[in-house]
Amino acid sequence: MPCVHYQLQVADLSTHTLAMTLTFTPQNPVHELSLPSWIPGSYMIRNFARHILHIRAYDHTGELPLQQRDKQRWELRCRDSVVTVEYHLYANDLSVRAAYIDDEVAILNPACLCLAVSALTECPQQFYFAKPQQRVTENWRVGTALPRLSDNGTSENPQQGAVERAEMHTAKGIIKNLAQSNVASLTQFGTFEAKNYAHLIDSPIVAGIFSLQHFTLDDVPHYVLVTGNTIFDEQRLVNDVATLCQAQRDVFGSLPDDLHQYWFLLWVTEQGYGGLEHEFSTLLLCNRSDLPIAHQPKQADAYQNLLGLFSHEYFHTWWVKRLKPACFIPYQLEKEQYSRQLWMYEGFTSYFDDLALVKSGLIDEKQYLTSLEKLISRVTRNPSERVQSLSDSSFTAWTKFYLQDENAVNSVVSYYAKGALVALLLEAELRVHGRSLAELCRELYQHYRYEGTTESSIFTLLQRWQLPHLADQLKQWIDCAQPLPLANSLIYLGLDLQWRSPNTMDDLSGQYEGVTSANLGCTLTYKPNGVFVHQVYQGSAAQQASLMSGDQLLAVAGVKITEHSLPQLLRRLPLGSEHSLVIFRKDRLLTLSLPLRQAAKIVAMLTISEPEKLNNWLKG
Repeated sequence: MPCVHYQLQVADLSTHTLAMTLTFTPQNPVHELSLPSWIPGSYMIRNFARHILHIRAYDHTGELPLQQRDKQRWELRCRDSVVTVEYHLYANDLSVRAAYIDDEVAILNPACLCLAVSALTECPQQFYFAKPQQRVTENWRVGTALPRLSDNGTSENPQQGAVERAEMHTAKGIIKNLAQSNVASLTQFGTFEAKNYAHLIDSPIVAGIFSLQHFTLDDVPHYVLVTGNTIFDEQRLVNDVATLCQAQRDVFGSLPDDLHQYWFLLWVTEQGYGGLEHEFSTLLLCNRSDLPIAHQPKQADAYQNLLGLFSHEYFHTWWVKRLKPACFIPYQLEKEQYSRQLWMYEGFTSYFDDLALVKSGLIDEKQYLTSLEKLISRVTRNPSERVQSLSDSSFTAWTKFYLQDENAVNSVVSYYAKGALVALLLEAELRVHGRSLAELCRELYQHYRYEGTTESSIFTLLQRWQLPHLADQLKQWIDCAQPLPLANSLIYLGLDLQWRSPNTMDDLSGQYEGVTSANLGCTLTYKPNGVFVHQVYQGSAAQQASLMSGDQLLAVAGVKITEHSLPQLLRRLPLGSEHSLVIFRKDRLLTLSLPLRQAAKIVAMLTISEPEKLNNWLKG
């Protein structure tokens, strides 16, 4: 069977340059070479081919004609012998969606590195990664879920061979920590093999200096790789991640039957956050300060957010990487693929990520309700909730959600955040009828895993459950640009929802006993040279004063505005009064009239009305 071979070498660390060599035996006189325009799970055209610096093709007789046809495709005219294509790429993207390399780490997504060869995408794809020869890379290792090619030319199964294990008992079963004896063979440079091109580009690779911990769940090995010489509580992280994996496994009843290993690839940086799901792994990005500190029992907010990221991406193992919208089967990576179902896939995942934290005991009830208050407040404070529906937000993700500007708060609804609130409403309503959202997800997964869901699939299931009224409600929640009836449904989960005015733009949760100050209704950016307006909310005092994004605030009521003085001024000046506001707009000095008023009641406050219902939901 034909096979496509890739070889990657580090050409120059200082210029972030990678050298790729592609070899294959031509099947046709003409082959098309192409790179994807986007990567599954991130719905934005990224034009990976723009990072190719130069490219040439040849065989044993000499150069081959290679002509670029558009931004991502080349036409290659072949002879009858093996073809070699050499090209260099620039790798300096500090995200989980492309490629990055420096003297500490290499983050490699084959989707932006490996040219697809037409007529050969269903053939095995071999990827050889030579160990970099620079002095600073002497202690580098490699981690990936791609199967390693053994010396006899067969792919190694990570479950083969005897491994030592130490059992860790938990409330819901046994997690087995693998001994270190197997780690060395897992992290060597060499040749890896994907079953086809889709498998290859769905398998990120991390090389560099890293720590590696591991555990097994249902006899499936799970690896937790953390880049850099970072000081943190490694055992706590791996134990917490293992506990989360159990909680998400319990939603679906079992691990996917084709899951033979799973890798958490955590890239630690000075500043960054994000994750991207893959079939047998996830690539995550976090700040160094997000990691847990040894001997600090209290769960810090940053670490809680990091665990939520682990939880979110692992849930995608079932919910997006296997079950997905039917319109994504197969992926067409040369152009946009539109779906109105992202609210269900990302929204439900966002609901279950934090829910797993409280169900597994990693956070307590109070911490979870605080997170829920913040989620509700973030959605309801944005005027966009009355402008864009969830289904439209899903459909326009390519041009709106992933390309947000300063007006996004007024025009773009998050299908992650509001989708999670729809999941919360469904959970509440389903429990009234003796069902649960986990049960709904399991049934959708079992019924549509291979064919994918259509826009009607979830409604069909609700109809089959004899819940036509809920199906109608759900359709209204996702198709209408209006606030959700949260207070009515949260009663079924034992919660009472009340509202208050925010004290600041960052005020998102909890009771507030102090005196509420005036609220500008805009977000601000603090720079060394002053205070600048970033986002202006429609209907706010800032909009009434005609403030615009980019305006520099100089003085209000004759007093200079600084990062420290502005909150004090807003507390001291009486509500209902109106004062002069001096600003710079570009290079023009203007005086505006600013009304000082209390903000609308948009901060969510949750109290427990029926502890038994709440306990059945969070602990059941």
